[in-house]
Amino acid sequence: MADLNQDLTLIRDLYAAPPPTPEVLADGRARLADAYASPMDAGVRREERRPAPRALPDGGRSRRRRPLVGASLAGAAAVTVAATFLAAPSSPSAPSAPSASAAPARLSAGEILLAAADSVTPATGDGAYWRRDGVVGRYERAPGGHYTLRTSRSVELWLPKAAGRPTWVIRQDLGAEPATPEDETAWRAAGSPRTWTLSGGTPPVKLQAGPGERDAVRDDSGKTLTLLGTPMTPATLNALPTTPEGLRDTLERVVSKGYGKERVDMNAQLFETGVRLVMNFPTSPEVRAATYRMLAALPGASAESEATDPLGRKGQAVSRPGGPGERYRFVVDTATGLPLALESTVGQDRSYEAIRTAAWTDEEPRLPALRRDMNR
Repeated sequence: MADLNQDLTLIRDLYAAPPPTPEVLADGRARLADAYASPMDAGVRREERRPAPRALPDGGRSRRRRPLVGASLAGAAAVTVAATFLAAPSSPSAPSAPSASAAPARLSAGEILLAAADSVTPATGDGAYWRRDGVVGRYERAPGGHYTLRTSRSVELWLPKAAGRPTWVIRQDLGAEPATPEDETAWRAAGSPRTWTLSGGTPPVKLQAGPGERDAVRDDSGKTLTLLGTPMTPATLNALPTTPEGLRDTLERVVSKGYGKERVDMNAQLFETGVRLVMNFPTSPEVRAATYRMLAALPGASAESEATDPLGRKGQAVSRPGGPGERYRFVVDTATGLPLALESTVGQDRSYEAIRTAAWTDEEPRLPALRRDMNR
């Protein structure tokens, strides 16, 4: 069993990837990216790649690959979430197979986001837990470089409504597979291997085709999620403005505080931060709609019209460049206003985060036998 440092690393580190920019720039951007909080960040197993990074003041990393969704949980535990966090308003369940977008095929980026805003529905339902189920993944070149593999990991976050109850993160590696039909042809030509060892890490990364064992991480810390270092407590979430102008002002302060004296493209950072807000936090329907409208007003985004997300679901895609060598592709179901996936490209590194369901439930988490305590 991995020791505690490995546990922290595998949750905080996600899928590491070499930065495409000079070391100093990559170092600064990686630290700031780690200040984002995302439930989906909890649990991508990468302890095989590198030892635990040295501690940084903001809980980030030094000269490490940019994480999958640029997000981590606050504090040393990396996966900690306050039980009272669930007092924040909820959003409706994301269907496992959302309907195809009803929007016309040639909508602009702004029109796609405005359509999503208009489709946001009031929150319904209640329960003992907020359950958020999703998949995170990345693309890796197979040894020899003849084809590309897509690796993925299932992550369930169970946040209790009642104070004093633990938060659970249930994880499972789903395995690696050829990314495209062309990659499958090359994989078969290579003998259809079922395991791969990727060099370049210490120790090397080992991948397998089949699913791994489910495990669970228990959190009793009571720490809150953060967005670029700003705690997103229930009070903070409830106080978020419900107008696009007010929300932009709030997120500009969050970005400015998170980046400090570093010069950034504010519009690019507002796009990324806004997308992460609707992807990763149980904001109210009014805040989600305001976020979409704020995103629609930002320049620099382009529409890809109807698109398929990494889980094969239909939606509308909006993409925008981020920092040097970065591009983000946000897929949303404009018929429901639900975010589906965020895909990131940083140089040659490609990764994604997709939401399957997010809803209140009275069910109890189905815990596997293998369990770990993040707070030991």
